[in-house]
Amino acid sequence: MKTQIEITGSGLMSKMRLFRVCQTLDCEVKKLPFNNYILTFRTKKEAVKALSEAYQYLRHDKENWAASNGSYQRGFVLNYDAGRAKIINN
Repeated sequence: MKTQIEITGSGLMSKMRLFRVCQTLDCEVKKLPFNNYILTFRTKKEAVKALSEAYQYLRHDKENWAASNGSYQRGFVLNYDAGRAKIINN
C-alpha cells in the first residue's frame, strides 16, 4: 500500500532540510504550494525507513538538533525547527 510523507511548516529552510534528508531514489515527489512537499513511497516500511534515516542524520549533529527543538515519534512524525515530516496513509 502506498504511503506518503507530508512535509509542511512555516520555516522554508526547515522544510527544505527535511525534504533533502527524507527523499530517496525510490520515492515520487510532488511539490505543493508554499514550498510544502509530498513524498510517495511504495510501502509503509520504506516511508518509515526514510523517516528513521532522516532522524538519524539530523540527530548526528547534536548541537544543531538541540537548537532546533527537534522531536521524533517512530513511524509517525519528525519535527525539525519550524518544519514537520509526517507519515500519512492513502
